[in-house]
Amino acid sequence: MGYKVDIAVITETHLKKKHPDHHFAIDGFVLFRRDRVGRRGGGVAVYVNSSLPADIWTHPVDSAQFELLWVRVQAVAHITFIGALYHPPKPQYRTAELLDYIETGVDAVAAAYPSATIVLAGDFNTLDDTEVATRGALLSIVDRPTRGTNMLDRVYVNNPCYTAVRVVDSAVKSDHKAITAIRRSGAHTVAEQAQLSAYFSTTVTGTTCEISRVRINAEYRARR
Repeated sequence: MGYKVDIAVITETHLKKKHPDHHFAIDGFVLFRRDRVGRRGGGVAVYVNSSLPADIWTHPVDSAQFELLWVRVQAVAHITFIGALYHPPKPQYRTAELLDYIETGVDAVAAAYPSATIVLAGDFNTLDDTEVATRGALLSIVDRPTRGTNMLDRVYVNNPCYTAVRVVDSAVKSDHKAITAIRRSGAHTVAEQAQLSAYFSTTVTGTTCEISRVRINAEYRARR
């Protein structure tokens, strides 16, 4: 596809332990994933440009029941935390529990890395938009429907780091739209220069091999 991004978030991967990472490798990217445990479907994945140092950040009270993966990305002298979330239509947990989990995760990141950029993205389904933003002290930056007339797929940030947010056709077979978020251009400070362009694609349908069809033409565009 033609979207030039540094990070791609994908939800509903349907991946399980039996699916090795190399089957879903994308040249120039490192794959991070969190598979659903104990049930079919679900799962989230994050692809990060291989030129950017990145690792998994573990929630202080990590719980396997929530499909939320945090990836810490270092760009220039700035750290960005990417949270990839899938909230299913019929969860096996109470919605309030997930909201608490999101809030404690965001709070823990903010306390340990006060200057970091936090991005929370994925398929939130019926999770209340205002509640997510308020509980996490985040800005909701998607304002158009992503599936029919519904805005199920969203992106939240802790600062207005993206100047161009678009709802676009997904690069894979899906009844959801995808979202692209482009970092600010013409930045003057190191922190501003380090924002990452991102692609958020949700609800991959069909077999798990659909993910391997994503071809992200990426470049690291942070100006030193």
